[in-house]
Amino acid sequence: MSNLANGRKTVATAGTAVQLGPSEAVSAVSITALKGNTGVICVGGKGVVAAEGTRTGKPLLASESVSIPTDDVGDVYIDATVNGEGVSWLAVTEA
Repeated sequence: MSNLANGRKTVATAGTAVQLGPSEAVSAVSITALKGNTGVICVGGKGVVAAEGTRTGKPLLASESVSIPTDDVGDVYIDATVNGEGVSWLAVTEA
């Protein structure tokens, strides 16, 4: 049986990658940049960078989404170009 997990994560200090959520077994996670964001959010691994010129990962503008097949929410990180901006996320967990 599958269940859903969800959360919201912001980057307090732009340029500092933060873990999307706690370690949790999942089959996929869908990530949506918050509607009020004014900068870029990048989604990727632990070393993801949102800064222009050194950007890595998948960049998202406000309200854009990406789905990532992964077995652990804790393996996904985000970075932002603007302090306090972030994402909401939804994942399928195995119960």
